Amino acid sequence: MDNKYLFFALFLLSLGRLNAQLITFNGTGNLPIPPGAPVQTLGVTQSPCSVSGIGLIGGCVTIENVTIDLVHPWVGDIAIHLIGPGGQILELSSSNGGAGDNYTNTVFSDDAGAFITTGAPPYSGNFRPEGRNASLGYSNVPPLGTFTFASTYNGTIADGNWTLNINDFFTGDVGELLSWSITFNLSGAPPVANAGFDIAVCNSQTVTLVASGGGTYLWSNGATTASNTVTPLITTTYTVTVTSAGCGTDTDEAMVIVEPVPTVTFLAPIADVCSGDCLVINAIFTGTAPYTLEYKVTSSNNVVQTFTQVFSSNSAAITVCAPPGSPVGGLVVQATYLTDTNCTCP
Repeated sequence: MDNKYLFFALFLLSLGRLNAQLITFNGTGNLPIPPGAPVQTLGVTQSPCSVSGIGLIGGCVTIENVTIDLVHPWVGDIAIHLIGPGGQILELSSSNGGAGDNYTNTVFSDDAGAFITTGAPPYSGNFRPEGRNASLGYSNVPPLGTFTFASTYNGTIADGNWTLNINDFFTGDVGELLSWSITFNLSGAPPVANAGFDIAVCNSQTVTLVASGGGTYLWSNGATTASNTVTPLITTTYTVTVTSAGCGTDTDEAMVIVEPVPTVTFLAPIADVCSGDCLVINAIFTGTAPYTLEYKVTSSNNVVQTFTQVFSSNSAAITVCAPPGSPVGGLVVQATYLTDTNCTCP
């Protein structure tokens, strides 16, 4: 890989870690293994850890890792399981390490490169849980990684008491749980709502707004899909709330601007014209230029001219003429079609 692309990839990875929202809860430490040590050399030590304010695991909320520090002179004699508040169990490590000593700053996570079974005491570093069992059993039949943090705890509530269960199942040696912790990652990928662009329409015109960023959608007018078809009578702002399960919500808004229908008023002098004579008539527009105007000129109820012209301002002078042979009388100008930048007035 080119060095510049490698640098860019590492930069993005680093940026993602900087944006991570990691929350760590510490379990009870300095507990003997087993509970009655040194007199008792066989039994189960359980250490509680109280978790609050995390909510539902899954989506944007994940278990980042479980970190353990314990001393024991024969770690092959112990099995370590994590029990969630709902009773779900994940096997972290069982009967690994033989006569080796200790778990020192041992980090269990789903995205580690190697299983704990490939390491050696004191297991300093990052490892995937053994994950053969979802109970306090010790069967080696299921494949490594059959169960993970995600498959075991996604969809459960993190808040409550977690338990690190350490079973010293062989007599002769004792140890101590120095400390342990569980870390949650709340960063994930929170939704970014986008209600689309503001749009100008004519009165009573229907338009469809299309949002993105979800998840699920809830518009301020009650629509519950990404598409929201509206026919506002006045300029209206529509707000969409986008929700992603486990990731929170975000809002955005789009304005539908209701433009007035364009109008034109003709101001003509009061005068009769003879055959071949012309008049200058002022046209006054309301709306947004440019205007496309179609109009007809009548004399004695007879259509003598039809025109289509484009005007770039809100006022214009229009010259109309009585054609040769037409009777003496007034000329009448009437708009038959008018459109501006936004609207059409048939």
